[in-house]
Amino acid sequence: MKTTGVSQASMKKPDTSRAFWKMSLLLLLLLPLSLMATEAGAAKISFEPNELTATVAPGEVVTVPVTVSLTGTTAPSSYAIVNISSVEGETLESEWINNQFDLYLDSTDNTTQVAFQVKVPAVAKVGNYKSMCRAVVRMTNEIDVPPADLVINIEVSEPFACNQAPEFKDISSAEETINVRNNKEVAIGLSGTVSSPAGCDISEAWYQLTDEYGELDQEKVDLGINHNGTFSVAIPMVASRKGGDKDGRLYTVKFFAKNEAGIGESLETTIVVLHDDYKKMEHDSKRERHDSKKESHESKKRDS
Repeated sequence: MKTTGVSQASMKKPDTSRAFWKMSLLLLLLLPLSLMATEAGAAKISFEPNELTATVAPGEVVTVPVTVSLTGTTAPSSYAIVNISSVEGETLESEWINNQFDLYLDSTDNTTQVAFQVKVPAVAKVGNYKSMCRAVVRMTNEIDVPPADLVINIEVSEPFACNQAPEFKDISSAEETINVRNNKEVAIGLSGTVSSPAGCDISEAWYQLTDEYGELDQEKVDLGINHNGTFSVAIPMVASRKGGDKDGRLYTVKFFAKNEAGIGESLETTIVVLHDDYKKMEHDSKRERHDSKKESHESKKRDS
Protein backbone atom coordinates (compact mmCIF):
# COMPACT_ATOMS: atom_id res chain seq x y z
CA MET A 1 0.00 0.00 0.00
CA LYS A 2 2.85 2.46 0.78
CA THR A 3 4.40 1.77 -2.53
CA THR A 4 1.14 2.55 -4.27
CA GLY A 5 0.77 5.83 -2.29
CA VAL A 6 4.21 6.92 -3.33
CA SER A 7 3.39 6.16 -6.91
CA GLN A 8 0.20 8.28 -6.82
CA ALA A 9 2.05 11.24 -5.25
CA SER A 10 4.70 11.05 -7.96
CA MET A 11 2.07 11.12 -10.68
CA LYS A 12 0.58 14.41 -9.30
CA LYS A 13 3.97 16.34 -9.19
CA PRO A 14 4.13 19.15 -11.86
CA ASP A 15 6.45 18.79 -14.86
CA THR A 16 9.09 21.39 -13.93
CA SER A 17 11.31 20.49 -16.87
CA ARG A 18 8.68 21.37 -19.45
CA ALA A 19 7.87 24.68 -17.70
CA PHE A 20 11.55 25.65 -17.67
CA TRP A 21 11.93 25.14 -21.38
CA LYS A 22 8.75 27.09 -22.15
CA MET A 23 10.01 30.01 -20.10
CA SER A 24 13.43 29.88 -21.76
CA LEU A 25 11.87 29.88 -25.20
CA LEU A 26 9.70 32.87 -24.33
CA LEU A 27 12.69 34.82 -23.07
CA LEU A 28 14.63 34.05 -26.24
CA LEU A 29 11.75 35.39 -28.31
CA LEU A 30 11.36 38.56 -26.25
CA LEU A 31 15.05 39.40 -25.82
CA PRO A 32 15.71 40.66 -29.38
CA LEU A 33 12.62 42.84 -29.21
CA SER A 34 13.80 44.25 -25.91
CA LEU A 35 17.27 44.95 -27.28
CA MET A 36 15.83 46.62 -30.37
CA ALA A 37 13.64 48.85 -28.27
CA THR A 38 16.56 49.79 -26.03
CA GLU A 39 18.79 50.55 -29.03
CA ALA A 40 16.10 52.62 -30.76
CA GLY A 41 15.43 54.68 -27.66
CA ALA A 42 19.06 55.21 -26.61
CA ALA A 43 20.23 58.84 -26.55
CA LYS A 44 23.32 59.69 -28.57
CA ILE A 45 25.59 62.56 -29.54
CA SER A 46 26.47 62.90 -33.23
CA PHE A 47 28.52 65.10 -35.59
CA GLU A 48 27.25 66.12 -39.01
CA PRO A 49 29.36 65.55 -41.00
CA ASN A 50 31.52 63.18 -38.99
CA GLU A 51 34.54 63.59 -41.29
CA LEU A 52 35.95 66.71 -42.90
CA THR A 53 38.71 67.40 -45.42
CA ALA A 54 40.28 70.81 -46.10
CA THR A 55 43.24 72.03 -48.15
CA VAL A 56 45.30 74.77 -46.55
CA ALA A 57 48.54 76.46 -47.54
CA PRO A 58 51.23 77.13 -44.91
CA GLY A 59 50.41 80.28 -42.98
CA GLU A 60 46.71 80.15 -43.83
CA VAL A 61 43.66 79.73 -41.60
CA VAL A 62 40.56 77.70 -42.47
CA THR A 63 37.30 77.47 -40.53
CA VAL A 64 35.17 74.32 -40.77
CA PRO A 65 31.64 74.38 -39.29
CA VAL A 66 30.16 71.19 -37.81
CA THR A 67 26.71 70.46 -36.40
CA VAL A 68 26.46 68.65 -33.05
CA SER A 69 23.15 67.00 -32.10
CA LEU A 70 21.57 65.16 -29.16
CA THR A 71 19.00 62.63 -30.42
CA GLY A 72 17.07 59.55 -29.25
CA THR A 73 16.35 60.97 -25.80
CA THR A 74 13.84 59.22 -23.54
CA ALA A 75 14.02 61.00 -20.20
CA PRO A 76 11.64 63.87 -19.46
CA SER A 77 13.33 67.27 -20.07
CA SER A 78 16.46 65.54 -21.37
CA TYR A 79 19.74 67.44 -21.29
CA ALA A 80 23.43 66.81 -21.82
CA ILE A 81 26.59 68.80 -21.08
CA VAL A 82 29.09 67.85 -23.76
CA ASN A 83 32.84 68.41 -23.92
CA ILE A 84 34.70 68.23 -27.25
CA SER A 85 38.47 67.81 -27.30
CA SER A 86 41.23 66.25 -29.40
CA VAL A 87 42.17 62.61 -29.15
CA GLU A 88 45.88 62.05 -28.63
CA GLY A 89 47.96 60.15 -31.14
CA GLU A 90 46.95 61.81 -34.41
CA THR A 91 49.30 63.59 -36.84
CA LEU A 92 47.73 67.06 -36.69
CA GLU A 93 49.36 69.12 -33.97
CA SER A 94 46.86 70.12 -31.29
CA GLU A 95 48.20 73.70 -31.43
CA TRP A 96 46.91 74.01 -35.00
CA ILE A 97 43.25 73.68 -34.07
CA ASN A 98 40.88 75.18 -31.51
CA ASN A 99 39.70 71.86 -30.13
CA GLN A 100 38.10 72.65 -26.79
CA PHE A 101 34.34 73.18 -26.66
CA ASP A 102 31.74 72.84 -23.91
CA LEU A 103 28.15 72.58 -25.12
CA TYR A 104 24.74 72.36 -23.49
CA LEU A 105 22.02 70.48 -25.38
CA ASP A 106 18.52 69.55 -24.30
CA SER A 107 15.30 68.16 -25.73
CA THR A 108 14.13 71.65 -26.70
CA ASP A 109 17.37 72.88 -28.27
CA ASN A 110 19.11 69.69 -29.27
CA THR A 111 21.31 70.99 -32.11
CA THR A 112 24.12 73.52 -32.25
CA GLN A 113 26.98 74.41 -34.54
CA VAL A 114 30.64 74.70 -33.65
CA ALA A 115 33.42 76.13 -35.82
CA PHE A 116 36.74 74.34 -35.82
CA GLN A 117 39.49 76.77 -36.83
CA VAL A 118 42.66 75.26 -38.25
CA LYS A 119 45.69 77.55 -38.39
CA VAL A 120 48.60 76.02 -40.26
CA PRO A 121 52.02 77.49 -39.35
CA ALA A 122 54.01 79.14 -42.12
CA VAL A 123 56.81 76.58 -41.56
CA ALA A 124 54.50 73.55 -41.89
CA LYS A 125 55.67 70.87 -44.31
CA VAL A 126 53.55 69.90 -47.29
CA GLY A 127 51.59 66.71 -46.59
CA ASN A 128 48.44 65.17 -45.12
CA TYR A 129 47.54 65.55 -41.46
CA LYS A 130 44.75 64.05 -39.38
CA SER A 131 43.00 65.06 -36.20
CA MET A 132 40.27 63.26 -34.28
CA CYS A 133 37.99 65.17 -31.94
CA ARG A 134 35.73 63.37 -29.48
CA ALA A 135 32.48 64.56 -27.94
CA VAL A 136 32.00 63.16 -24.42
CA VAL A 137 28.91 63.69 -22.28
CA ARG A 138 29.97 64.99 -18.87
CA MET A 139 26.52 65.29 -17.32
CA THR A 140 23.08 64.12 -18.42
CA ASN A 141 19.82 62.62 -17.17
CA GLU A 142 19.94 60.01 -19.95
CA ILE A 143 21.50 56.56 -19.47
CA ASP A 144 24.87 55.65 -20.99
CA VAL A 145 25.20 58.22 -23.82
CA PRO A 146 28.18 57.02 -25.88
CA PRO A 147 30.89 59.40 -27.15
CA ALA A 148 31.03 60.53 -30.78
CA ASP A 149 34.10 61.06 -32.96
CA LEU A 150 34.86 63.64 -35.65
CA VAL A 151 37.73 63.14 -38.10
CA ILE A 152 39.40 66.23 -39.59
CA ASN A 153 41.78 65.69 -42.52
CA ILE A 154 44.05 68.59 -43.44
CA GLU A 155 46.06 68.65 -46.64
CA VAL A 156 48.88 71.19 -46.45
CA SER A 157 49.55 72.30 -50.02
CA GLU A 158 52.37 74.17 -51.68
CA PRO A 159 52.13 77.87 -50.82
CA PHE A 160 50.54 79.90 -53.60
CA ALA A 161 52.93 82.26 -55.34
CA CYS A 162 51.45 85.32 -57.03
CA ASN A 163 53.86 86.00 -59.90
CA GLN A 164 51.99 88.38 -62.22
CA ALA A 165 51.26 92.06 -61.66
CA PRO A 166 47.84 93.54 -62.56
CA GLU A 167 47.14 94.34 -66.22
CA PHE A 168 45.15 97.24 -67.69
CA LYS A 169 43.13 97.22 -70.89
CA ASP A 170 40.39 99.11 -72.74
CA ILE A 171 41.43 102.51 -71.41
CA SER A 172 39.27 105.18 -73.00
CA SER A 173 38.77 108.91 -72.58
CA ALA A 174 35.53 110.81 -73.06
CA GLU A 175 37.53 113.59 -74.73
CA GLU A 176 40.94 113.63 -76.36
CA THR A 177 41.03 117.38 -76.92
CA ILE A 178 39.73 120.40 -74.98
CA ASN A 179 38.93 123.81 -76.41
CA VAL A 180 40.28 126.80 -74.55
CA ARG A 181 37.71 128.10 -72.06
CA ASN A 182 39.40 131.00 -70.24
CA ASN A 183 41.01 128.95 -67.43
CA LYS A 184 37.77 127.12 -66.73
CA GLU A 185 38.12 123.82 -64.83
CA VAL A 186 36.78 120.78 -66.64
CA ALA A 187 36.41 117.13 -65.62
CA ILE A 188 37.51 114.57 -68.21
CA GLY A 189 36.04 111.09 -67.80
CA LEU A 190 38.31 108.09 -68.24
CA SER A 191 37.43 104.41 -67.84
CA GLY A 192 38.96 100.99 -68.29
CA THR A 193 39.50 97.53 -66.84
CA VAL A 194 42.20 96.04 -64.64
CA SER A 195 42.68 92.31 -64.02
CA SER A 196 44.75 90.26 -61.61
CA PRO A 197 45.40 86.47 -61.70
CA ALA A 198 43.23 84.23 -59.54
CA GLY A 199 44.57 84.27 -56.00
CA CYS A 200 46.36 87.59 -56.52
CA ASP A 201 44.45 90.37 -54.79
CA ILE A 202 44.70 93.99 -55.86
CA SER A 203 45.58 95.84 -52.69
CA GLU A 204 45.87 99.35 -54.12
CA ALA A 205 45.02 101.26 -57.30
CA TRP A 206 45.64 104.88 -58.32
CA TYR A 207 46.20 107.25 -61.23
CA GLN A 208 48.87 109.82 -62.01
CA LEU A 209 48.21 113.12 -63.78
CA THR A 210 51.09 114.95 -65.46
CA ASP A 211 50.58 118.52 -66.66
CA GLU A 212 52.97 119.83 -69.30
CA TYR A 213 53.13 123.08 -67.34
CA GLY A 214 53.61 121.32 -64.00
CA GLU A 215 50.70 123.23 -62.45
CA LEU A 216 48.25 120.34 -61.94
CA ASP A 217 50.60 117.40 -61.44
CA GLN A 218 49.14 114.64 -59.24
CA GLU A 219 51.53 111.83 -58.30
CA LYS A 220 49.04 109.46 -56.69
CA VAL A 221 45.25 109.76 -56.58
CA ASP A 222 43.24 106.80 -55.24
CA LEU A 223 41.28 104.85 -57.84
CA GLY A 224 38.19 102.79 -57.00
CA ILE A 225 37.93 99.36 -58.67
CA ASN A 226 34.59 97.56 -59.08
CA HIS A 227 34.25 93.85 -58.21
CA ASN A 228 34.49 92.97 -61.93
CA GLY A 229 37.68 94.98 -62.45
CA THR A 230 36.12 97.96 -64.21
CA PHE A 231 36.70 101.55 -63.15
CA SER A 232 35.79 105.08 -64.16
CA VAL A 233 37.02 108.40 -62.91
CA ALA A 234 36.52 112.10 -63.66
CA ILE A 235 39.90 113.87 -63.64
CA PRO A 236 39.92 117.66 -63.16
CA MET A 237 41.92 119.72 -65.67
CA VAL A 238 42.08 123.38 -66.65
CA ALA A 239 41.07 124.39 -70.18
CA SER A 240 43.82 126.93 -70.79
CA ARG A 241 47.20 127.14 -72.47
CA LYS A 242 50.02 129.64 -72.77
CA GLY A 243 49.83 132.07 -75.65
CA GLY A 244 53.05 130.91 -77.25
CA ASP A 245 52.21 127.20 -76.97
CA LYS A 246 51.23 126.54 -80.59
CA ASP A 247 50.71 122.77 -80.23
CA GLY A 248 48.46 123.12 -77.16
CA ARG A 249 48.74 122.13 -73.53
CA LEU A 250 49.36 118.42 -72.93
CA TYR A 251 47.92 116.42 -70.03
CA THR A 252 49.04 112.79 -69.52
CA VAL A 253 47.15 110.22 -67.41
CA LYS A 254 48.51 106.86 -66.31
CA PHE A 255 46.85 104.18 -64.15
CA PHE A 256 48.53 101.86 -61.63
CA ALA A 257 47.47 98.82 -59.55
CA LYS A 258 49.37 96.72 -57.03
CA ASN A 259 49.16 93.05 -55.97
CA GLU A 260 51.52 90.59 -54.28
CA ALA A 261 53.64 90.29 -57.44
CA GLY A 262 54.20 94.01 -57.92
CA ILE A 263 52.79 97.08 -59.64
CA GLY A 264 51.12 97.02 -63.04
CA GLU A 265 50.67 100.18 -65.10
CA SER A 266 48.62 101.24 -68.09
CA LEU A 267 49.69 102.95 -71.27
CA GLU A 268 49.56 106.72 -71.18
CA THR A 269 46.38 108.54 -72.17
CA THR A 270 46.84 112.08 -73.46
CA ILE A 271 44.42 115.01 -73.50
CA VAL A 272 45.36 118.25 -75.31
CA VAL A 273 44.07 121.77 -74.74
CA LEU A 274 43.91 123.10 -78.30
CA HIS A 275 45.52 126.32 -79.47
CA ASP A 276 42.87 129.01 -79.95
CA ASP A 277 43.97 130.22 -83.41
CA TYR A 278 40.49 131.16 -84.63
CA LYS A 279 41.66 132.34 -88.06
CA LYS A 280 43.40 129.03 -88.65
CA MET A 281 40.35 127.13 -87.40
CA GLU A 282 38.07 129.17 -89.70
CA HIS A 283 40.41 128.58 -92.64
CA ASP A 284 40.52 124.84 -91.96
CA SER A 285 36.73 124.72 -91.73
CA LYS A 286 36.33 126.51 -95.07
CA ARG A 287 38.84 124.17 -96.67
CA GLU A 288 36.99 121.12 -95.36
CA ARG A 289 33.68 122.46 -96.80
CA HIS A 290 35.35 123.22 -100.13
CA ASP A 291 36.88 119.76 -100.34
CA SER A 292 33.51 118.19 -99.52
CA LYS A 293 31.72 120.16 -102.27
CA LYS A 294 34.47 119.31 -104.74
CA GLU A 295 34.23 115.59 -103.96
CA SER A 296 30.42 115.69 -104.33
CA HIS A 297 30.67 117.47 -107.73
CA GLU A 298 33.21 114.99 -109.06
CA SER A 299 31.05 112.06 -107.87
CA LYS A 300 27.99 113.42 -109.74
CA LYS A 301 30.12 113.98 -112.85
CA ARG A 302 31.33 110.38 -112.78
CA ASP A 303 27.78 109.06 -112.33
CA SER A 304 26.58 110.99 -115.38
